[in-house]
Amino acid sequence: MSNDTPRLSRAPSEPRIQSVGRIAAILDALLAAPSGVLQLQEIARACSLAKTTAFTLLDSLVCVGLVDREGFGGYRLGLRNLAFGRQVERHLDVAALARPALLRLCALTRETVNLAVARPLEAFIVESFEGSHNLRVSSYAGTSAAYHSTACGRALLAYQPPAVIDAFYRLGRLERFTEHTTVTPAALDASLADCRSRGWAVEREENEVGASCIAAPVRIGGVVQAAISIAAPAARLDEAQTLRYAEALLGEIATIESQRATPLPAARRAV
Repeated sequence: MSNDTPRLSRAPSEPRIQSVGRIAAILDALLAAPSGVLQLQEIARACSLAKTTAFTLLDSLVCVGLVDREGFGGYRLGLRNLAFGRQVERHLDVAALARPALLRLCALTRETVNLAVARPLEAFIVESFEGSHNLRVSSYAGTSAAYHSTACGRALLAYQPPAVIDAFYRLGRLERFTEHTTVTPAALDASLADCRSRGWAVEREENEVGASCIAAPVRIGGVVQAAISIAAPAARLDEAQTLRYAEALLGEIATIESQRATPLPAARRAV
């Protein structure tokens, strides 16, 4: 039985779009360069590209700030990569901070516990601990979770700015995974409002038949930066159990937030 994370993730493999793979190879080559700088010919050779192809890709990467020109014909990683690195680092900070609470919740409930962070069109599971019941919800860190059909997704989406939520409705898909899945903006808006009102979100067999989940947001410095979810077989997560889990979940999140009651230092904040 899978958890709050649908079938959106894909194991590392060759990208379907060839240019994406070539760009990744260029960035990897620059990252591995001892001096941090490579000439066009060196990049082309390292990435098995024609010089004209390498130049065209590098020119585009320079335009978006992922690569900077260095001297005559040299290239190095651009400063925009620092923003991405800081964002990843911020998520890792949250994971390290939340890990003891995740373990306590997993031990207390014997259910699967996940930590998710927001991405543009979906949530992303960065940490997961599987429950100890014989019948349990499986979980995998590094997978994605739909905003509309998972509790962790709703707990994150509910606290995004209105413009972000509107963009999700325009660009995302309210895909139907089961007969219970919320697939209309009006219904999802109501679920998000419920989450904001009581402090936690719930879904019952919306992402996968037989599995249900409860989740609540984690605020660092007053800003929602993650969500913790407890996923269980639907038969075990009845109304009474949901309320008990909600109390335990909110208590652990309060502990996390008290440990990091101020915003991340400027050098560690996402750009």
